[in-house]
Amino acid sequence: MSDAPVSLANALSDRYTIERLLGYGGMATVHLAEERKHKRKVAIKILKQEFGASVGAERFLREIGIAARLSHPHIVPLIDSGESEGSLYYVSPYIAGGSLRDRLNREKILPIDDALRIVNEIGTALDYAHRNGFVHRDVKPENILFADDHALLADFGIAHIASTSADEPLTLSGFALGTPEYMSPEQASGETEIGVPGDVYGLACVFYEMLAGQPPLKGATPRATMAKQVTEKPRPVRTLRPDAPTGFERVLERALAKNPARRFSSITQFCEALTHARSEPNRPFTAMTRTIAVLPFVNSSPDPDNEYLSDGITDELINALAKVDGLRVASRTSVFALKGKAQDVRAIGALLEASEVLEGSVRRSGENLRITVQLTSTDDGRLMWSERYDRRLIDVFAIQDEIARTIVTTLRSTSFAEIAPTPTNRHTENVLAYGLYLRGRYAWNKRTSEGVFEGIKYFEEAIALDPTYALAYTGLADSYSLHIDYRNVPVHEGHQKAKSYARKAIELDDSLAEAHASLAWSSFVYDWDWDGAAREFRRAIELDPRYAPAHQWYAFMLASQGNFDEALLEAHTAQENDPSSVSVRRSLGYAYFYARKYEQAHYHLDRAIAMNPTAEESFRVQGLILTLQKQFPAAERVLREAVALAPECGSYTKATLAYSLAAAGDPSYARQLAAELEERLNVEYVSPVEQAIVYIALGDKQTALDWTERAIDERRGWVAYLRVHPIVDSLRGEPRFDALVQRMKFGVPTA
Repeated sequence: MSDAPVSLANALSDRYTIERLLGYGGMATVHLAEERKHKRKVAIKILKQEFGASVGAERFLREIGIAARLSHPHIVPLIDSGESEGSLYYVSPYIAGGSLRDRLNREKILPIDDALRIVNEIGTALDYAHRNGFVHRDVKPENILFADDHALLADFGIAHIASTSADEPLTLSGFALGTPEYMSPEQASGETEIGVPGDVYGLACVFYEMLAGQPPLKGATPRATMAKQVTEKPRPVRTLRPDAPTGFERVLERALAKNPARRFSSITQFCEALTHARSEPNRPFTAMTRTIAVLPFVNSSPDPDNEYLSDGITDELINALAKVDGLRVASRTSVFALKGKAQDVRAIGALLEASEVLEGSVRRSGENLRITVQLTSTDDGRLMWSERYDRRLIDVFAIQDEIARTIVTTLRSTSFAEIAPTPTNRHTENVLAYGLYLRGRYAWNKRTSEGVFEGIKYFEEAIALDPTYALAYTGLADSYSLHIDYRNVPVHEGHQKAKSYARKAIELDDSLAEAHASLAWSSFVYDWDWDGAAREFRRAIELDPRYAPAHQWYAFMLASQGNFDEALLEAHTAQENDPSSVSVRRSLGYAYFYARKYEQAHYHLDRAIAMNPTAEESFRVQGLILTLQKQFPAAERVLREAVALAPECGSYTKATLAYSLAAAGDPSYARQLAAELEERLNVEYVSPVEQAIVYIALGDKQTALDWTERAIDERRGWVAYLRVHPIVDSLRGEPRFDALVQRMKFGVPTA
């Protein structure tokens, strides 16, 4: 029996006997029926009531009649349509061979030639439709059916109706029509003009899935998937299907471009490019990726305090290999996310998109060192090279250089023949100073208040031993900048020291990207020297395009000036360079937040929280986004969780919670927090930013402006975003607020 509406089944009973439900989607249910006159099986699609109401019977019948004129060997024809008992429906022949989705469910991936044949057959159908003025808009495996093993494209009816609204695009339950996994970025963004490039994108997604066993992009929810379509780049298909022709990646990269203008201008061009790529000679997977991952070396010493040494050697090897032209090295954050986790090197290769993995161990006993190291191919787990070094601690520099040189020599003799020799750039020859620097970075990388204090001590001791050690000065600059973030303290002393140490590092070694990026950050967030900061950011990126923090921090500055397109580009570049960094992922969410693209911001904050569920700042920003989306219960839950994560230092989060609750109609917590902050002012420093947010929540604009002015006087980092921060929207238009913003010297947005 079918669960079609009884009234409709009765109304159609003179022509069709509805037998059973075949499937359902967001817009319609599909039922198997028998046509009485010709004794043939048909599929009847019945539009859901809410969609049918949006379409209207007159428009439905007009548009479905136009779509019924399409006649092509690879298009499932429409043979009937109508409106009965309040339901809209249309009828097509029943195709007994099943769908591409059925086949993928059985086989997961398809033979390359089968996938290419299917995409070419569907391509001819789409090209015919495009030449006749039709865009499908919903190309997906469920809409590709098989008759005698030939592929046919179904469902032109609903897709055509959805794309021909005279007023605005039809939506269902708040979503653009289409299927998120195969939806072009412009369709996912809600744009109304979806042309041929949209179908190119959808067919490319289907082809990718036939090869890889999964769509190019997929999130935990439909909204998350749509956000990914707009913001993220798919993994190269050969990381999932290494035997795929090399040329397929080049063709798919173009077909899946975010900008429709960069895609193929026709389906025929796309299919011809795939066919040509199939005939090209294939290259080994490793030769294409040219990527090595240096996994954290294991501390095998009896003393766990020697962890700094094993981590330091890992860092030095990453830095040395990153300077080799023609070789890509997985970022520190990406590889350190795997620390202590036993995984097969082939899985690591797929995760980090690396063709080789370097791993090892360090054992220290007194002044003696034993370092073991091995290089493994991720394609087949083959050991390419291994060595053991028994040396004195004083020889640590020579060991690192020898390992780096040997790795490059080994790779050049196999699949990396074009990479350059390893450059040597020694920042100090003092082994003791080097050890202290490693201890400082080890402490700094904990990203805690205690770790920063400990790092400052070690960096100062390293400089005492070698006053020309430029890297140690960058360590101090980074520590004092981070100190401000982790402590609710006045900022003047911290930024003055950060700038001083960054300039000293540049004076000693102008080639350090880290030093230029540190100086740029303080110039931006403290000095409001927009042009000077931009110069330093660009210098840092020029020196090391793979240094993620330079792109990350530059994105913040561009966003603060309203240059959102460039800010998002820099933020995404940072994320591509360091995909496993929680901080970088959260910064990407910030960039979308300031651009007021809350869905995308929400998605990236979700990712940041999944990567580190204990980071209070990620929850705070997510809670603010939910508040601005008026999802108040969810916002309160997220913000209370954030407060619980950092009860002793979550003042900003408490202020944000007060703002959220007041926005939902309950200002009582904001009044309570305002009283608490007034009491604390008598005994300790309280950031004026907290006060400003609380009084914004209470609707007391003048007091909020008083504290905003105090924050400007203190040059708190928060005020650098006054021009774009949504939380101060209620103050915009106030003459006093406008005057305060003028003090920030924003001027014309920097290009």
